[in-house]
Amino acid sequence: MPDTPTEPETLTSAAAPSTTAIPAEAQPTAQPPRKVKHHRVYYAFFTLTLLLGVFLLLLPLLFNWRETLQRQPKMREYEEAYIPPTDKTLDLINRYNAMIDAKQHNKSHENIDITQIQPDLKSPIGYINIPSIHIKNMLIYFGDSDWVLNRALGTMPWTSLPTGGKNTLAAITGHSGLANKIFFDNIRYLKKGDVFYVNAFGRNRAYQVTGHKVIAPSGKAAVQSFYVQPGKDLVALMTCTPLFINSHRLIVYGKRIPIRAAKKVVTTTRDRWSLEHIWYLTLFILILLLLIWWLIRRYRKRGLEKQKKRIAEEQAKAEEAAKAAADAKAEADATAQAPTGTPADPATSDDTPHQTE
Repeated sequence: MPDTPTEPETLTSAAAPSTTAIPAEAQPTAQPPRKVKHHRVYYAFFTLTLLLGVFLLLLPLLFNWRETLQRQPKMREYEEAYIPPTDKTLDLINRYNAMIDAKQHNKSHENIDITQIQPDLKSPIGYINIPSIHIKNMLIYFGDSDWVLNRALGTMPWTSLPTGGKNTLAAITGHSGLANKIFFDNIRYLKKGDVFYVNAFGRNRAYQVTGHKVIAPSGKAAVQSFYVQPGKDLVALMTCTPLFINSHRLIVYGKRIPIRAAKKVVTTTRDRWSLEHIWYLTLFILILLLLIWWLIRRYRKRGLEKQKKRIAEEQAKAEEAAKAAADAKAEADATAQAPTGTPADPATSDDTPHQTE
């Protein structure tokens, strides 16, 4: 009797999972750890750079704020000492200025020592206001020592005291180009007709700019630039020039005018394009460009992330569809190769001849 046929092998293969290959480019890939680390370093660098830019932008303002706070006690000290001025002080000042005029023109004179007027030379003798370049209540000390000029404005010791009066020329001097302080950096922008105010030893005077002059720092001509001019009441503002080179001295002259007339003069801003303001503007533009660049990169990154997410979703759907198609094909193949019924036994077949008795 022949062997009973076994079940087709295709039934066994139909039960196995689908092994349909998925293209490599269709499979989503995880971001490499090295790239993640690179992004972290990039954002840390960006944050530090932005904070540094903001700090540098605010630094001059912080210095000015600190200077204002430090100036207030000295202002109170000055006001308590000289406002209102005493007759004795005013008399000594007039005699001192007369002595300076006589010395400059080689005339006989009495000797008045500055300590008779100002016993403590580390106390301010006044302050100056220059509205056109935003100088407000900048302190003035007697002398031009390093101690003075590193803290505030000073006076040329061999010139008149800045209290005004006929036959006086007071020279007020200040540094330019210091890293953390603004003194006389911007007097170079003053124009003829601008007004400034000097309050010294309790007297407030107004002066109007008449012109500029650049001189060498030494020589007889330099000294004579600060000599008293007969019958005139003048103030000379002096600083180093050019900025950061300091090879010469810039002098801005001002003549005395009445306070009432000075207040009628329209104030015109002269330091709009000063080095300080250019620094502010440059830093602001750099910070703004940095922010714009960062926002653009962030927008693009989000766009790429959305695109990757959309591609990943499409790939997942494609994989599901491919798997479903493979499963359906395998099931169809298994169904086609399955037997249709049980084979007949030859011993019981109707075709076998019957034996007769």
